[in-house]
Formats: sequence, C-alpha cells, structure tokens
Amino acid sequence: MSSGQTLLHRDVELAAVREVLSRIRGSSPSVLLIQGARGMGRTTLLNAALSTLAETGAVLLMARGHPAEREHPFGVIRQLFEPLMAAGRAPPTGLTLDEERKDAVTPDVLHGLYRATRSFTGDQPLIIAVDDVHHADQQSSEWCSYIARRLDGLPIAMILTSADPGESGGNDLARDLAALPYMRLLRPAPLPHLAARRLLACQLGTAEQQVDAEVALACHQLTRGNPALLHELATRLARTGVSATRDELPRVLEAGAAAMTETALGWLTDSDSGADAAGVDLLRALAVVAPDDGLELAAMLAGHGQDAARVAAARLRALGLITGSPPGRFPHPGVQQAVLAGMDPDERDRLHRRTAALLHRLGAPLSSSARHLMSAGPTGDPLTVTVLREAAEEAGGNHAWQDATGYLHRALAETDDRDTVLEVTAELGAVEKHRDLPACLRHLRTVYGRVKRAPQALMSMTPFADLLVTVNSAEAGEVLAEAATTAAATPQFAGADLALLFAAQALLWGRSAGQIGVRRLGRSFGTLLTPAAREFLSALALATGARGRNLPRMLAQTRRCMDGQGAVPVTAVLPLVWGDRLDEASYWSERLVSETRDEGSSTRLALALLARAEVRYQLGSLDAALRDANDAIASAREVQAEGFHAAATACAARILVERGELEAAETALGTVRTYGDWHPLISGHVLDALGRVHLSHGRPRDGLLTLLECGRRLTAAGITNPACVPWGTNTILAYTLSGERSAARMVAERELELARAWGAPTTIARALSAGSVAHEGATRLDMLHEAVDLLAHRGARLEQARAMLRLGIAQRQAGDTGKAHETLAMALRLAADCGAVRLAALADKHRTATAPRRPAAPSANGQDGHPLTVGERRVTDLVLRGMSNLEVATVLSISKRTVDTHLARIYRKLGIHTRAELAVILTGLSDHDAPESNGHADEPVGERADEPTPAALLEDL
Repeated sequence: MSSGQTLLHRDVELAAVREVLSRIRGSSPSVLLIQGARGMGRTTLLNAALSTLAETGAVLLMARGHPAEREHPFGVIRQLFEPLMAAGRAPPTGLTLDEERKDAVTPDVLHGLYRATRSFTGDQPLIIAVDDVHHADQQSSEWCSYIARRLDGLPIAMILTSADPGESGGNDLARDLAALPYMRLLRPAPLPHLAARRLLACQLGTAEQQVDAEVALACHQLTRGNPALLHELATRLARTGVSATRDELPRVLEAGAAAMTETALGWLTDSDSGADAAGVDLLRALAVVAPDDGLELAAMLAGHGQDAARVAAARLRALGLITGSPPGRFPHPGVQQAVLAGMDPDERDRLHRRTAALLHRLGAPLSSSARHLMSAGPTGDPLTVTVLREAAEEAGGNHAWQDATGYLHRALAETDDRDTVLEVTAELGAVEKHRDLPACLRHLRTVYGRVKRAPQALMSMTPFADLLVTVNSAEAGEVLAEAATTAAATPQFAGADLALLFAAQALLWGRSAGQIGVRRLGRSFGTLLTPAAREFLSALALATGARGRNLPRMLAQTRRCMDGQGAVPVTAVLPLVWGDRLDEASYWSERLVSETRDEGSSTRLALALLARAEVRYQLGSLDAALRDANDAIASAREVQAEGFHAAATACAARILVERGELEAAETALGTVRTYGDWHPLISGHVLDALGRVHLSHGRPRDGLLTLLECGRRLTAAGITNPACVPWGTNTILAYTLSGERSAARMVAERELELARAWGAPTTIARALSAGSVAHEGATRLDMLHEAVDLLAHRGARLEQARAMLRLGIAQRQAGDTGKAHETLAMALRLAADCGAVRLAALADKHRTATAPRRPAAPSANGQDGHPLTVGERRVTDLVLRGMSNLEVATVLSISKRTVDTHLARIYRKLGIHTRAELAVILTGLSDHDAPESNGHADEPVGERADEPTPAALLEDL
C-alpha cells in the first residue's frame, strides 16, 4: 500500500520521527522503537523516516528480521554491514565474517562490532534501521541492545520496529532500551473511523462522500481501525465490485470479514511465535465449536492448557478475529466461515468428530454432539449411529421434528446392519408422521415388508399405529389391520398393548381385527388406562357413534378416555359433537388446539383445528370456524396430509355456503379430489359439502346424485348415524327441489327414525326441520315446532336459526303473519349472530313481507280514534321496557290477569297483534330498529299471506 494511503491520521507519529532525525544533526544520539500489532503501520512509518534520509546526509545501515533466519547467528548484523563491506568499506578493526559466525556472543565480539559502528561516524551521521527486530537472531538482538546503550556523544540514530510485548523477542529488547534517556517508544494508534472512510474512498477510487458513513463505521469496527486490514478489506471490495453503500452493507461486511480473516490468518501462520501457532489452533477449534460453545471447549479441542489458550486468545482479540465481550465470539459470521473454508477438509472432519466425542463424554445435550457428527463425513462408526438416534429421540421429545429427521437420515447413512436399519426406519416414520406424511407411508411400506417375513419384528410397526397415519391412508389402515391379526396370533404380543394399538386402527376402518382388543379392554375398563387402551377406547367410541345405536355407551366411552392422566385423543371431540354435548366439545377442542400448538406437530394440529372448526360450526360461530378450517388446510398442506386437507376444505365450503359465498365454496372444493385414499368419513364430508354447493347453485339433480353416492359410501363403511354426516337431510331437500315429494317423504321418515334411534336432540331436530319441507299444513308446523323446542338451549344456534326460519315461512304459509313476523325476527337475530349471511337475508326478506300495516300513530292527547287511558299508557310504557306481563303486574301492584286484559284492549284499539308492532306504533321505530320482545309476546291474530312457492320454501339451503 502507498504511504499516502496508510499514513492517514499519523501526524503524531511522523512528528516523533522528525524529532529523532533532527537530534543526529546536532551530533546527539537517538533511539526510536516503533512497537505495535501486526498491520498497524510499523514498517510504513519506518519507510517514512528513511524517505527523509537525504536531508540528514547520514549513512544508512538497514536490516530486516525474518522468522526463517532466527537460527542464523549474526544474521541481522550481516544485513547491516555486508553492503558496505562489499563496497570496499571494511571496518578498520579487522573483524572477519568467519569470526562473526561464532555462536557465542563474547564481550570482544560485541566491542569489536561497536568499534566498527563508530568508524562510520567520522565525517557524517549514521542511521541504523532494523525492521521487525523481534524476529532477529539472538546475537543480533544482543548487539542492538549493546550498541544502543553506548551512543552517548555519537551522531547515531537507531530506528527499530517490533511487535507487541509477548511476541518473540520484542519484550526483552524494549525492556533493555526503556531506561535510555534518548530512547522514545512510539505506538501507532488505530485509525479513527473518519480516516477509515477516507481510506475506503481512496482504494475504491471514489469520492469520500460516496462512501456511506454507516458502512465506513462498520468496516472500522470490524477491523478495529487496523490500517492493513482496512486496506485488504477495501481491496477486496474493489476487486469484487461491491459498493460502499448502505444497501450493500451486508455484502460489504461479508467480503470484509473474509478478507480480514485471510490476512490475519496469513500473519499467524507465517509467524514463528508459539502464541501465534497456538492462536491458529485455537481459532480453528473455535470455528468448529462456535456458536454453541466457546473458548473453554475450543482450548480442550486444540490440546492447549489454560495459560497457553489465554495468551493465544489475547493475540486473536488483538487482531480482531474474536471479541472480548462476550469472550470467544466471532465479530461477524464471515470470520468463522473464512476460517472453516481455509481448513483442510479431513482436518475439519476430524475436529468435528473429536468435538462430538468430547461433548458426549462431558454430558452435553445430545443435539450438540449430533450437530458435529452431521458436519463431519460418514465413517460407519456404531457409536455415531447410537448418538444420532439418542439425539433424534431427544429432539422428538422437544418437538424439534426437522432436527430429528435429519439425525435419523444420517444414522441410516452410517450403518448397513439390517436390524439397525429396520429400527431406525421405524423411528424415522414416528418422526415423519408429524411433518411429511407421504414419507411416513414410505417408511411404513419398508418396515411392513420386513415384518411379513419376520413377524417377531412386529414391534417396529408401533410408531405407525396412529390415526394421523391411518385416517389419511386406506393402505395404512389395511396394513395395520393385518398387523392386528398377526399380533393376536403371536403369543408374545397377544396380551400386550401392542395388540390394542393395532386393533384401534383396524377398528377405525371397520375391520374385524378391531374386535381383538374389545375383550382385553373390557378387563381394564375400571382401572387406570394405558395410552394404548386410551387410544383403543377413543376408536371404539368413534365406531359406536358411527353405527348410531347406543348414545349413552358412546358418551361413557368418550368420557372414560378423558379420565385420569395422559393426553386426550383428538378423536374424542367428535363423539361429543355427535352426542349433542357441544359445551364439553368446545372445552376439549380449545384445550387440544392449545396443547397441539405446543407440540409442534403440523399433522396433529391440522386434526385438532379441524375438530374445533366442526365444533364452532355447530355452535354457530361461523367466522371463527372458517379461520380454523383455513388454518387446518394450511397445516395439512404443509405435511401433505391429503385426508385432513380434504376434510378441512369440506368444512370451509359448508361455512362459505352459509355465508353466501357460493363461488368461493365451489372453488375450494375444486382443489381436492372427490374420491381419495382416506377414511370414508372424510369422503362423506367432501361429498356432502359438494352436494350442498350443487343445491345452492340451483343444480338439484347434480346435488341429488352426489348426496346419494355419499350415502352409499357411508353405509357401505357402516357409518349410518345421521349425526356424523347430514347427507340424508340434504337428500330430502334435493328430492323436494327436484319435484319428487314422495321420495323426499320416504327419506324424511328414514332419517327421523335413525335420529330418534340415536336420541341426540339436535340430530332429531335437524331431521324434523329438513323433513318438514316434504310435508304440508299442520304436519309441517308440528314438525317445525318440535324441532324448535328441541333446539332451545342446546347451543346449536345455526341449526336453531334454520329451524326458526322454516317455521316462520310455514307460519306465513298458514296465514299466521303475526306469529310468522315474530318467529322470523328471532331467526334473523340468530342468523346474524352466527354470521350466516344467507339465512339472515332470507329471514329479513320474509319478515319484511309479514310486517303489519301501520295505523296512524295516536296523538299525545289521545284524540285519534283509539285513545289510551292513563292506566293503559302506564302498562305500555313498562311493556316497551321489555318487561313480562308478570313483571308489569308486580311493578304496578296489580294482578297479571289485569295486565293481560289491558294489553288485549290496547291491541284492539291499535289494530295490532304483537309487542314488536306496539313498539313500532308508539315509538315510530322501523321494523329493523324495533326492540326484541325477549320472548314475552302475546298470541297475535294474523291474516293469511300469499302461499310461498316450493323454491321459496327451500331458499335457506
């Protein structure tokens, strides 16, 4: 680098050099020791001093120490005197080169050299310059000390450059020279960040203003103001074309860290200092163990004691390769990367393996050892396989599924042992079911292929006995059903929990092998359940519910799953929904989603979200249900769980239909296959949702065919409970819209029979509500009244809103517009609360059509033909506050009969039938603004409305 670039901000140092040179002009001696770290500009300052040599007229003796010449006696002295001797200016002492080669430094030798030096000062000053004197041989170093102490009265200047104390040679000479009155110690300071900005601009060939101040400051901090390192950094930027702008700061630091590290490592490697060699070892070890571990482990790995490591670390800190706070960290990731890139690959692998073994012996977390084994090449060491498997188990326990997968993949690459491969493959399947379901199924095929040949290896299939796998794959269901049969026939497994796990999966698919665990479970039903027994019991509850025969038994089985300790199966939520226990289902679904989020399993989270979406849909919280369904879709897509993805999409489509977003519902269903390799219950939900979309779009024949296929598949799978999938009630509507009322009535009778056999009020109410559209007159009204009564206080607000809407339409059809108006108003409120946009719009439409004609409002003095007495006014005031007749009687201290009489008279005078109409007339509010009656309406006498068309009766679809 040029002097102009490096001598930025060196005014103090240059002044010291000028002072030294001025002293010899006055025949006074002077010694200048320029001491500092590598790259701080020692040599450049020396060159700057010698550039003014012509001004002094002095004779120059110049030498430079080098590590390779430290073992050559008098090597530096040779460099000083040989040029003069070669020119014929031999010293008058007669000292020969042969004598100079003596290893021992005797007083005679030193004195002879001293006389030879003085002989050059006869007619002109003398300058002795030794660069890197810390690398000088011992004899030359002693001579420098000897001659420096004997310069009094001589026009001789010694200018020496040396490394910092602690490096070889520099410390002793500095101590010898410190007491001399004409000695000056000069320590070049790091460049300030403003000078760094100027240096960058000069090297990049740009204006200083074009170097961003933030970039200059970052480069200064990275190099600690070391001029040589800054120069190397700027050179690297210029060579790679990276500009010093704020947008390029990450690239600037990356390139700068690499350049700085390569330069500093070159200095350490070229040095013969023991501290520098230890520093290289320590730096490489630290690059291997960082960032998880620090200097202590790196020192052990490098094989150095604490004292040597402390000195080496100080050297590395001085060069800016590591930080002091926190100790042992790299100032930039690029430093670590550059160190690792400069290492021999075999040496790097060796260090990684040694680190893994050391950490394992020290009892560090297994993930720490595994990380280093993963960074080294495979060796086939059995211990490596063991550590990786243990690390995978630890990672799985912490729900770090991706890390566990990586460890097990590497373990498979480390071994060819067949038994070990089988075990690791099974462990890999247990992990992959949480993050990559197709990969899990591939591992299942591999393991099952081995089990078929050796049934004693059946234990290896345990990780796959999970509904996360079997529900999404018919193939997995078949394999595990066969495994259940094999386990039952193998004495060592017949009485074990393993048989229960396999039987649970067989039971989910309705296979006969599922009955294997019933007798075994029956013996432990009253005791604390094992996880396998809990899993089987949850599958048994699902199977019981799917058959639709014994509601109490299903609920007992479900609640037994939730007793005691242990994780509650996600599948326990669905039986609660089918059993009309929505409050319980809501509690458990919330808890399961929370716990599953902590678990980190995307597959299990998709199922938990799907269960909660179903609960929220039944409760009428459509917005929240749609969020859950969409989140379930995202989680299922992440792990490629096609079954869960299809089920969540079907749920979302049902909700979108209720919200009136028919195109979005149809588009959503277009993203999944209608028939897939998943559980029949999922196919049933997909087909049912598709049938509803067809009906909503006015395609009743398409909807009917789809729904009938849905029923055929569910029935074939033994799923006959109408609470599971409401395809039957939707089929009633499809037949009615197609004009086939007799077929609709037949389906309605069958659905009602099945619903009553099941016994869940909401399921019965749904069958009554849907079946009512296939009937007319009083039968229809009776069915809807029963449905509304059954849904009261059940929590199924969406189904309640739908039943009330149908009841309101039926009341209007019967000509009872007063009751219809009030029923539709309540249906409107419920639908709006649920977010059911279509139901709310239809309820509002029919409510408006049933609104009574408004007579003129009575004047304040009652002179309008229908005057209200003072007592009647008092009653109406309290009624308009929302009080019941009994509450009004209590406030006015009259009997309830009197209040009833007053209200009847008021209704006759005003020509109205309901409290809602009373509010409209007396307050001037519109129908939409009128307060709700809170259920305290009197029986109105309505008038017959126009008969709705069949299509109008089914608009709520």
